[in-house]
Amino acid sequence: MGANISLNCSMTNRYVIAWYHLRAKRFNLLISAETGITGRTFLTTYNQNSSHLKMTADTWITRATLVISGVTESDVGLYFCGTKSDTTEMHFDKPISLAIEGRHAEDPCTVTDFSLTSSYTFIKLSVKGGMELQKEDADNTDGVTTTERALMFGGVGLAVFVFFLATVIAGGIIHYHGWQKGWAAAKNAHL
Repeated sequence: MGANISLNCSMTNRYVIAWYHLRAKRFNLLISAETGITGRTFLTTYNQNSSHLKMTADTWITRATLVISGVTESDVGLYFCGTKSDTTEMHFDKPISLAIEGRHAEDPCTVTDFSLTSSYTFIKLSVKGGMELQKEDADNTDGVTTTERALMFGGVGLAVFVFFLATVIAGGIIHYHGWQKGWAAAKNAHL
């Protein structure tokens, strides 16, 4: 315990960032920041514990890093990075799980449900003879969940169907008007 950890979040084309912590069914805002008017400065707007949490950004403010100093058992849980651009909606990156290795399953400080590891980044802390940090990115490296993927493909399928339907309807309308003009020309020819 007591080591520092860093959690990264992409901020490409985003102007506001907030880190949230989920532990024991409580979802708390830890820290938030936004870029300045010029887009070259990074201003912290809220910090729940400034001696324990710090947020930094790279030079071009494309990645923000949450630094947790002196990790304790109370830091165990899921971390969510939320970002906003010009819209009012906040977009969340995949969650990061922080767990302490070597704890018993009945310990309330331990994240014991590891069945979701394919959809989030998992960090294990080992307390055996010192601090050991391991960060594993899940098999899902593109950050798209199965539900999101199904919605994307469903949306593409719906778009193709609507295009096909509109083409058939437009073709029917063109055919009908051509047919009417043909009959009108035929009637005029016999007079």
